[in-house]
Amino acid sequence: RPGYLYFATFIWLVLTGGRFTAPFLENIASFDDAIIGITISIQILIGSFLGSIGAVYSDRLELKYPNKGRIYVLAGAICFGTISFEMHGLLKILSQKNNMTSIVLHIITRIIYASFSAILFPVLDGITLAHLKKHNCVESAYGRERLFGAVAWALASIIIGPLLDYQGFNVFFWSAPLGMIFCLVVLKKYSKDSVQESTEEEDINSCTMALEMETVVEKLSVTPSQLTTIIGVEDEKIPYYNTVSLYRDMLSTCAACGFVVSSFTLNMGTSVVENLIFLYFETLGGTNAICGLTVVVTVLFEIPIFHYAPQLMSFFGAENMQIIACVAYITRVVGYTFVPNGRMKLVLLFEPLHGVTYACSKTTTVEFAARISPNGFDASSQGLLSMILGIGSVLGVSLGGWIEKCLGPKVLYRLYAGIVTVGLLVFYLSIISTSTNQRCYKRKKSGITYQHVASELSENQAMEESNN
Repeated sequence: RPGYLYFATFIWLVLTGGRFTAPFLENIASFDDAIIGITISIQILIGSFLGSIGAVYSDRLELKYPNKGRIYVLAGAICFGTISFEMHGLLKILSQKNNMTSIVLHIITRIIYASFSAILFPVLDGITLAHLKKHNCVESAYGRERLFGAVAWALASIIIGPLLDYQGFNVFFWSAPLGMIFCLVVLKKYSKDSVQESTEEEDINSCTMALEMETVVEKLSVTPSQLTTIIGVEDEKIPYYNTVSLYRDMLSTCAACGFVVSSFTLNMGTSVVENLIFLYFETLGGTNAICGLTVVVTVLFEIPIFHYAPQLMSFFGAENMQIIACVAYITRVVGYTFVPNGRMKLVLLFEPLHGVTYACSKTTTVEFAARISPNGFDASSQGLLSMILGIGSVLGVSLGGWIEKCLGPKVLYRLYAGIVTVGLLVFYLSIISTSTNQRCYKRKKSGITYQHVASELSENQAMEESNN
């Protein structure tokens, strides 16, 4: 099942920095908050565009090599991503700290790393959605596969945190190759099982079709070639969709535009938390072990949401789950700003809300892209939406690093709570507008319009006045 791919990939992501990327750059490359924000924003920007391109390429490769094409892309991205990450260690040995050349080289290294790691999620989501469609499962069941990644994220973070306190950030330079090897083993096993399952299904289907063909031939007394001509069996042709048509489908309604705006602003906010929050925790007196523990607390609330995603989606609806994600984010980041120095443990009270935000927003985003995704273009739709949301992450981190350096973290997180609130209001108003238009359309379709209602009211009033 695709969940094993998420598990292996998230292990690799943590072993190449994960949520510790900002402290890693601060210690290995001697970056300050502003440079860290700029670096991460640049890598997100380039990674978002290349991620969508990689997703489209993986879909085409999958059509050419069924059950293998997307796996090839994942394996290549992880291998080249590991090699580019190891370049940080080489630069640390060869370059001097606080040297402009060293800073530029470290930034270029992060961009190369992001170019490959950005491909992972659209391709993984495409594999998962294709798997669900193949087995006649609803798209909201995606969360049950995705929770494997949440478990891996928590386990790897709680293990790597104490190692960083004990050995320093050089730990990542030997943990990254181990994560790569683990991923390649899992990818090979998954590809082998997928090919075997597909072969068995084809054999069963061909046998079933042959039996049905023989039965029909016996009843109709026609040859198999004549039967083929009669029923018009043709090879299924997959229609061509370009980027413009996918974007047009994505923004086809007012509610869809509002959802994209809300997700855009929410990504601005979550990008700051995911990339810069450990720098703030350090100022509160937190150790790497405690930072790893915050990830575990977060994941403990992600797991049940991902597992019961189909039930939650049917009960609340995608719109309400997006609203819940935004409200949880606003409450959490505002709460961070009231934690006093030296009381880092109080942060754990707000960390569960991060799990709610991430799980709800991720589930609704994948569901939204799946609804507008044509057959065979699952990863493409995920990649294009990721590119839009990636631009939000770029703005969030680039501005966030500068604001944190100049105005402090408390101003930063309160400001981003306001930005997410604006996006939430836009989304809520778009829902109201869409529902109002739908009601008007239904009334117009049934022959009832506001003009008809007004004229009937005026006629009734005139009759009452004449009677009086």
